[in-house]
Amino acid sequence: MRRLLLLVFAATSTAAEPVTVRLSTPVDPPEWARLERQLIDEMDRAGVEFYKTYVEPDGTLRWKERYEGGMNSSDDAYEGFRGFSLHTAIGGSTELDRLHRLVWEGITRQFTRYGQIYREFDSNWDWMHHGEGYVSFYALGLVQPHDERFRDRSVRFAAMYTGEDPEAPNYDPDLKIIRAVMNGSRGPKMSWTKRDWIPTNANLVYYHLPYDDIPGVDSPTGWINDHPDNDQFARIVQVMSDRMARGDTAINMTVAPLIANAYLYTGDKKYVDWTRDYIGAWVERTEANNGITPDNVGLSGEVGEYTGGNWWGAYYGWRWVRGGWDVVLASYTASKVALLLTGDRDWLDLPRSQLELLHGKGRREDGTWKIPIRYDNDAGWHHFVPESPYAAVNLWAISQKAEDWRRIEELIAAREEINDPDLAWAQFLHGDRESLPEEAFRRDLHFIAEKMELIENEHGDPETWFDAKWMATEPMPTDNLVRLTLGGPPVQKRGEMLHSFVRYFDAAERRPGLPPEVAVLVTGLADDRVDLELVNTNLDQARRLVVQAGAYGEHQAVSVNGVPVDAPSLEVELAPGAGGKLSIELRRWVNQPSYQFPWD
Repeated sequence: MRRLLLLVFAATSTAAEPVTVRLSTPVDPPEWARLERQLIDEMDRAGVEFYKTYVEPDGTLRWKERYEGGMNSSDDAYEGFRGFSLHTAIGGSTELDRLHRLVWEGITRQFTRYGQIYREFDSNWDWMHHGEGYVSFYALGLVQPHDERFRDRSVRFAAMYTGEDPEAPNYDPDLKIIRAVMNGSRGPKMSWTKRDWIPTNANLVYYHLPYDDIPGVDSPTGWINDHPDNDQFARIVQVMSDRMARGDTAINMTVAPLIANAYLYTGDKKYVDWTRDYIGAWVERTEANNGITPDNVGLSGEVGEYTGGNWWGAYYGWRWVRGGWDVVLASYTASKVALLLTGDRDWLDLPRSQLELLHGKGRREDGTWKIPIRYDNDAGWHHFVPESPYAAVNLWAISQKAEDWRRIEELIAAREEINDPDLAWAQFLHGDRESLPEEAFRRDLHFIAEKMELIENEHGDPETWFDAKWMATEPMPTDNLVRLTLGGPPVQKRGEMLHSFVRYFDAAERRPGLPPEVAVLVTGLADDRVDLELVNTNLDQARRLVVQAGAYGEHQAVSVNGVPVDAPSLEVELAPGAGGKLSIELRRWVNQPSYQFPWD
């Protein structure tokens, strides 16, 4: 490849005309650029085929005529399309966003008929599942911030959790708690019955019991033992209802993106205040509990009110299946939202403190470093598992703090070979693993090919499909595109929204995403800088793109390659076949974030 040369001409910045960077030096398109564009095009094609195969003309899913799933919500159905609008926002076809809006409407009608959805929102479920379902909802604003239907829904849904909706009194603004573990458009669900836990009980039989002192139950097989003379299932549900149903739990912090979503549409300060209050209350409880985030808060505001005074014991809490890992992920999701809305980096101390807590209790077993993820008074810290790099890497990707990078170095040193995609990305950003983009994009292309074989040979009976059918066949791998083109951690499926160093817009077409045939690679991140390599693979036509500082314009570009900018975005003109490298100096979290486009 010929050495990349860069010609930069900075125009005078005015309110109407941002700084423009012109790249005019021809380059041989690198392999990563070819693969990136191929991946975007293949996802465009695969998404449409997936939609045609599994969605009816009216937008509903090809599925059962009747579905009785207890509290089971629509999360798996919505989740099957979580990559559609996000891909459009990155640079994919606008057709995918159009189809996503149609199927969102169809799923909502369909699950309203099934009984799980009421007033267009899940009636009662937990925020692990709410989070999974509504992760696709947040990407819609990235593509069409002026769609009144989804803007209005965003405001209505947020009202269900800010205390403004009298029919869904989920939130206590005085005590700053969400009043129940199961919540939604019908309000808090304060007690549970056996019917609520069908068919979930069939899955829980493979795990440990929620408590060890349930009368007459000493094995998880009790979940499927409901003999009239020995109804162990009923006893399990009754104890869980008494100890878990009422009051707040750490997993409810996953509601934070729903609130931020309404803010990004409206700019209403009340959502910032709510975030400070609610997430701040969890910070205070953590500090009061010797640095451990408790997993439960009673209706009086007291930790341990229904769990015998214990800070552990909640649904999706420190003793649940994934234990403290759920607490970490919920606090990580919420802290990023609080940082986005307030600009205060101290919010990241909440998940950081829990990662440090678990790491500090780790030990080496059979040559592998493991940490405990469960706790109860009898067993203490237990259930040691290999320390996952996910939260540590993606916390560093946001914070860019040296202390967070040291944790990553420890995780790398503890492995003989780095197969983990998060660690590999961190290595790439630090100048190692130069081949990572090509490797990652090739893996994604292979993934799509495998899914397309399933989709194109689909002959099953929809009446027999399980409720995760669409997740199992969905062909939209967005993680590497988010990492490598936007410089952000992947949008974790359990309720996150996009957070990134940059975002792009097609300046000529006035639409979000990369222009056709333009490839961009984020090659380096720092607290005050992002490094990009850009290529126009079209040899005949010039391309214009806007580079925005932050997913929502929350950052400010100070300079590009030393040329002053001082704006939340800049425009790049790429001559036919041209490419180059940009180093953009940033001030982060200094602007009001919004879904609005740069030209708005």
